[in-house]
Amino acid sequence: MNEAEVVSVICEHLQSQKWQVWIDDHQIHKDLVFQKHRLLIGSTYPDIYGLNPIKQVYAIEVKGLTDYTKAIGQAITYKSGVNLSYIGGVENKLETISSAALSSGLGLISVSPSDLSITIKEPLYYTSPIYLNDIINEITVLQSQKKKNRSFSSFGRTHVINYFAPLFLFQDYDRKSLTELKNNFEKCEWANKAYSELISGANTIGILDLENNLYALSRIGRFCLEHFKSIGINSLSALKDILNETKNKKCVYSEFPTLAKFLQLIYFQNPDFKQFVSMLQDFEKPKINSKDIIDKLLLGYPNLFLNFFVKPTAKNKVISIFLSGKKESLMEDYKRTISDYGQYNFFFAFKRHLVHLGILSQENTTFYGKSEEMDIENDNWILGKEILN
Repeated sequence: MNEAEVVSVICEHLQSQKWQVWIDDHQIHKDLVFQKHRLLIGSTYPDIYGLNPIKQVYAIEVKGLTDYTKAIGQAITYKSGVNLSYIGGVENKLETISSAALSSGLGLISVSPSDLSITIKEPLYYTSPIYLNDIINEITVLQSQKKKNRSFSSFGRTHVINYFAPLFLFQDYDRKSLTELKNNFEKCEWANKAYSELISGANTIGILDLENNLYALSRIGRFCLEHFKSIGINSLSALKDILNETKNKKCVYSEFPTLAKFLQLIYFQNPDFKQFVSMLQDFEKPKINSKDIIDKLLLGYPNLFLNFFVKPTAKNKVISIFLSGKKESLMEDYKRTISDYGQYNFFFAFKRHLVHLGILSQENTTFYGKSEEMDIENDNWILGKEILN
């Protein structure tokens, strides 16, 4: 078996066991159909890497017929950046280095040439990888490329209540096309005419599912609709009353605190949203400026940076910057970063959503000028008292 054949067999087995898999984008793997990306750890690139079912980062150095002794040194290098490092190869060849590999804290993944069965020996001991966070960040960027749902950065400039309006078009619980939903909104004369935006926003926060170009209430959406009915919000007309009472300088949290806490619950079903709020809490202070938030997203939460800050049309460009190892370049000129890649709605609509939900205080102001004119060091996010405690 050559190296590419061994890589293919191992990847198929790992995927069958629910491991997330990427392979090195090397010429030798050009005919393999798995996701490809070059991941540099130390001075070398693992042939296979990713996350196992319990979210540990792993890397595998694979050999075909030769270079098994060399594989030990390469796999030891990977230990500086992953939880688990393995050597993968042909069964009888791998046996020749088995003792040395296991004593070095490496695992073994052997492929039987006769029936292509896989045997995995886990590492006998683990070390603390010093570059693990960097590798995790890079993998989260790779994961962001395959997300199905729209990101929060695509939110339009609209009141949070508008994103719950589509719920009341599904009281029969049937699946509906975008055209059908837009027509229903038109018949109901809902004030906000950006119907497509409201529908896709409902998909973003997880109350609508989209499959085969048809929308349906998600499990969370059904729960939300039934709760609204139970508290007397049983129609678009009733929801419109809530909208009108929380406009201008008012907000849902000040006028209807119990409803705001329920909406928080819905938003927190999205793991990225929950992690973003947790990140704000990690600052351990009531007032945080936009520069500090952008820096923290860039350096520690690349997936959140893409989801919340980067405008949809610039996402692929920013992913390329991350994967080239040049993310610090985005911190050299913030005005250019905001102008070229940033989403205005991050500083306006999304920030206002957090005020409505009570995550940010009503003391917050939102920026209305051109995004490139923002003074991010003086644009503050003031946390709500409930979130601070």
